[in-house]
Amino acid sequence: MPDWRETARQGLGPLPCEAERADEIIRELAGHLEDLYSDAVRQGQSEPEAVQSALSAAAGWGELRREIELATKEEFMNYRVRTLWLPGAFTIALAGIVLRLFEIPSAPSPNVFWAQMGSTALVVYWRWLVCLPVVGALGAYWSRHAGGRLMERVLAAALPALVGCLPLLGFPLVLVSDLIHHESFPYAPMAILLLGWGVLPGAALLLGALPFLRDRSANSEPVPASH
Repeated sequence: MPDWRETARQGLGPLPCEAERADEIIRELAGHLEDLYSDAVRQGQSEPEAVQSALSAAAGWGELRREIELATKEEFMNYRVRTLWLPGAFTIALAGIVLRLFEIPSAPSPNVFWAQMGSTALVVYWRWLVCLPVVGALGAYWSRHAGGRLMERVLAAALPALVGCLPLLGFPLVLVSDLIHHESFPYAPMAILLLGWGVLPGAALLLGALPFLRDRSANSEPVPASH
């Protein structure tokens, strides 16, 4: 009897998924081919005829590979949505709601910490920062419960801080423009923006996420979906 796993491995070639998932697919396909072969033998076919019958009954390798690629992409997208985008959207929304609750338009305010840094003031809603560890913990817990790996948990918890840094995406363009036109851009406000809306909130969110960045025991952790 042929080595059905090797036959499946050679027929499919490299699969666009993790090694563990690829081995699982090959194992399932090999079992299917072996069942077809055994059925053919029981029906009285010789071994070469049974092998050919099993290979003929299976789908063409190219078609089967395309089906696996489509299924893998769908599984990957579902995994990303479940472990990153849903908990990440939740943390962004919750962080925004909490900030809105504590944000006071008039200044100075007991809810706001002001620090004069040269000609620019660093404004920090400290009560918001105190609440952010809880927000980060909820996002990381959601991601872990859905089967998210370490990177998904970190990103799900820290997305509010990353969104707060979006204005800084234009920094490389500003730097290039300054070099071309020999102008001096006031970089201090940009650095303070990074500190107040990126570094400090990010640190608070990840502080809360720390307990959920570790994997739980195999008996209590849900089995992650294939990705």
